[in-house]
Amino acid sequence: MQYRSLVIDKRIAQLSDCVRLRKEYFGGIVFNADTGDILEVDHEAFNLLERFRAAETVDINSLLKQEGLRSIITTLIDMNIIVLLPEKAPGISLYPFPINAIDISQNLDIKDSQILSAPETVHLAVTYRCDESCPDCYSREFSSITSPEIDTLKMYEVIDKIADGDVFQLAIGGGEPFMRSDLSDIAARAARKGLVTHITTGQYTLKPQWDDVLKYIKSLHVGIRTEDLLNNAEERSTKLKKLVELVTQANVSIGANLIITRFMIRYIDKLVELLLKCGFKRLIFLRYKPIANRDRWSGENPSGMELKDFGNFLTYSKSCYPGIMIRVDCAAAFLMRNLDPPTAKYAGIGGCSAGNRIVSVAPDGSLFPCSQLVGREYYAGNLLSDSFKNIWYGSEVLDKYRFFRQSALFSGSVCGGCVFGAFCGGCRVYASDKTGIEPFCPM
Repeated sequence: MQYRSLVIDKRIAQLSDCVRLRKEYFGGIVFNADTGDILEVDHEAFNLLERFRAAETVDINSLLKQEGLRSIITTLIDMNIIVLLPEKAPGISLYPFPINAIDISQNLDIKDSQILSAPETVHLAVTYRCDESCPDCYSREFSSITSPEIDTLKMYEVIDKIADGDVFQLAIGGGEPFMRSDLSDIAARAARKGLVTHITTGQYTLKPQWDDVLKYIKSLHVGIRTEDLLNNAEERSTKLKKLVELVTQANVSIGANLIITRFMIRYIDKLVELLLKCGFKRLIFLRYKPIANRDRWSGENPSGMELKDFGNFLTYSKSCYPGIMIRVDCAAAFLMRNLDPPTAKYAGIGGCSAGNRIVSVAPDGSLFPCSQLVGREYYAGNLLSDSFKNIWYGSEVLDKYRFFRQSALFSGSVCGGCVFGAFCGGCRVYASDKTGIEPFCPM
């Protein structure tokens, strides 16, 4: 959500059309469908937003006079959650607003009361097939773990259950999702069901028949093969520039995904300059997860000192590259430890999100805590044979990852005693028994 200067010179306001609200045990979640941004608010702010939604237009001046509400309202206006309107008709007065009125659902048991009612995002691998041979691909080995991918109609069923589970976003990936000839149909189904949809691809060239896909998605993320890009800079850059132009002309945002390897860290400045020239304004850095070729992974997985160096790059990049947005995945939350907690929370940085803010669905409909935790021991259920809500609330596997900070293995470890424990906690892919200490943390 973009901040702007706030001048309250109008007295009518309403909830932004792009905002979705979802009640939670701590208050609620505000989702901006235009930007994909998510904001957690307390009961007071959530109740206020629900009143705005019910009233349609609100006389805001009376609320601004009420002690305790002005700071909340001005913040929500500044974040485009509440929008000011030209004064054409009187809005409904909510004054006096019952600040202490808290409506908490009583339909959840003690365990469920500390669980989000649904994840914010579902990662859907529509296929594990790919005709590329990227050396750092992790999904290639998953194809032997899960059943064959399901057809279009069954994929619709999976998408419908995800949407009916009150999920906000669907992140479609693979393998290479464009290997499926029905990808535009899958994306269209998700859009019709109200899911804000994103696609991750390794393709640098979109074929004409794939243009339809762009009609139904908010963003396209491109997996950058860093060594290949640097070694073939002119040819690859030409393709990437055309791709960026095509996607932006379709009014779809585009970002570059980069895996944090030793090679990438070594040439990070050159890589960023190349991507900026190609037109990328959004860079997402991903931890280097274990791959089938463990010798390569061991050789390219950054040391703690190298990760610290990369963390320093993230700090100075704000001033060196003011025109781009830089994010890290949840596995690299410790790299943003210089942020204050509210800023980190707003940026979506809260450590491992497996089984909590995110879940992953494989090409056969199987549900797992994370796209990196795929296998028999991580299996939570299958959406073709069960409802999303039943799996969400009933899976012991999901609970294991949601509440890993409460396990004795974690709480008694260095991670459990770290001042960044709640902010980070490390990545479960690397952790001992998937719940304990994260051995590669640079701290």
